Amino acid sequence: MKRDDSVCKVLIRKALPSDMEAVLELAGDIFEGEQKIPRSLNPIPPEQNPQWWCAVADGRIAGTAAAFEEDGRWHIGRLAVAKEMRGRHIATELLKTAAAFVFDQGVDAIYMEARDITVAIVQKMGGRVTGEPVPFYEGTVTPVVLEKERFL
Repeated sequence: MKRDDSVCKVLIRKALPSDMEAVLELAGDIFEGEQKIPRSLNPIPPEQNPQWWCAVADGRIAGTAAAFEEDGRWHIGRLAVAKEMRGRHIATELLKTAAAFVFDQGVDAIYMEARDITVAIVQKMGGRVTGEPVPFYEGTVTPVVLEKERFL
């Protein structure tokens, strides 16, 4: 069955405080349900200056990503897209939006520990792999960096 993408428009925006319950619920459903990552790891402590984005489709949260500071470096993570919304480049748009915001703050590099599909997206944006994959719950994550000078 062919999907009709014109039926559902997606808006990428900063998450509002009123979005956070749904954002964390989606992240928990995806990470715990698909990768066995405990829901308790999804919230980001305030001291890490979390900045959340969401994809909104048909009035509901369809995807999310977060930028945050850790060990003196900026990271992007918590990238999740609802199963029924995958294949529409929502993750790509969330990453582009979050990265542009972080780079606009004067940051030169963003670090991620990413699943293979996200590594491919980051590489298309000019990012590069910085190490070998390491086990992380169900599967592996690979360290990658996206530098401002290479960001598309």
